[in-house]
Amino acid sequence: MKESRRNCQFLYCCSLCLIIVFISVVYTTSAYAKLSIHLPIEGEIQDTSETFTGRATAYFSGGGILTLTTNQGVTCQGEYTNTDKHQGNGTVVCEDGRLGTFNFVASGFTGKGAGLIDTKPFAFRIGK
Repeated sequence: MKESRRNCQFLYCCSLCLIIVFISVVYTTSAYAKLSIHLPIEGEIQDTSETFTGRATAYFSGGGILTLTTNQGVTCQGEYTNTDKHQGNGTVVCEDGRLGTFNFVASGFTGKGAGLIDTKPFAFRIGK
């Protein structure tokens, strides 16, 4: 009887430990996914007088979001993904209906990119 009771206690303790480890891994993974850094962006739409500033939120788990505001007061929101450690691509949607795509290259907390907003080329710099 005592042996059976010890086995049950042992199994209970092992199960409890596994649950605690599982919860710790899930919590740590979700916390890591939320870690981010905000970087300034500035750029211009080529062959126009339109410039923009904004910021990119880069998640340490990869990818991110960005918000741009033009000197004409138009806001554009976008998302991007990393294709590797130093490169990525993304899309933007502007509140005036324009759509865009872009590619970028980054090293550390700086980088540069280019793409199209509608049919107009644009270029930008990331970081200081």
